[in-house]
Amino acid sequence: MGAGKSTLGRQLAAELSLPFLDIDTYIAEQEGRAISEIFADEGESYFRSLECAALKKFITEDVVIATGGGIIENPNNYLLLNKNLINIWVDTNFNTLYNRIVGDKTRPNAVDQSYSSIKELYNSRCSRYNEIAFIRVNSEESIDTCITFIKNRILAEE
Repeated sequence: MGAGKSTLGRQLAAELSLPFLDIDTYIAEQEGRAISEIFADEGESYFRSLECAALKKFITEDVVIATGGGIIENPNNYLLLNKNLINIWVDTNFNTLYNRIVGDKTRPNAVDQSYSSIKELYNSRCSRYNEIAFIRVNSEESIDTCITFIKNRILAEE
C-alpha cells in the first residue's frame, strides 16, 4: 500500500509493450464503486474474494498486473502468486510509505490507523512478499532505475 506498484507497473508494461492491469481499478470498475465503498458496504472479506477472482482471471495472461498491497492476505492468492514465474515486490522505506498514505481516505486499511498499526500491517506482509518475490525493487529509486533493474533481471533469467 503506497509503495508505487501501479505507477511502476504502468511504466513497466509500456516498456515491455504489454497490457497493464491494476486489480484495484479493475474491481472498482466492475463494481461501479470505489474500493473504500466496497470495504464500507460489504467488508474486507468480500473485497478479498473479488480480488482473488480477478487474480485467477488474469494471472495466466501476458500482462503486467499491479495488485493491492493486501493481496497476499488470502492464502489462495498466495498460492497463485507462488506459482507465478515473475513476481515483483515494489518496496520502499516505511516512513516514505506512511507519508504517502496517511490521511488517504481511499485506503481502507490505513484510514484512521496509527503509525504503529500501519507499520505492524506492513511488517506482517513483508515476509510473505519476500517468499513470493522473484525481484524486489526499492521505489525510492527513480522509476527508470527500477525499470532497468527489473528488465535486466528478467533478461538474465531468460
